[in-house]
Amino acid sequence: MPRSTKVVVRKLGRERAAGEAYYGCNEIAIDPRQTPSDYLDTLIHEGTHLAFPELTEEAVCAAATFISRIVWKHGYRKCDL
Repeated sequence: MPRSTKVVVRKLGRERAAGEAYYGCNEIAIDPRQTPSDYLDTLIHEGTHLAFPELTEEAVCAAATFISRIVWKHGYRKCDL
């Protein structure tokens, strides 16, 4: 499992994706044009890809949605400091 992950926030229109995980360089790219709850789900989704690269896309989707709903329900909100 990677120790430190760089998160790059940029528009991913050309890639037609909300987020991407780059396992070789331990980096996540995430599109900022999402609702806050979708942004959280995408961040967890891509982080799960890096942490468990052997999982199928379906397993990653299910796990990310499950975790993001719990975290959101318990008050997670993105804020700029």
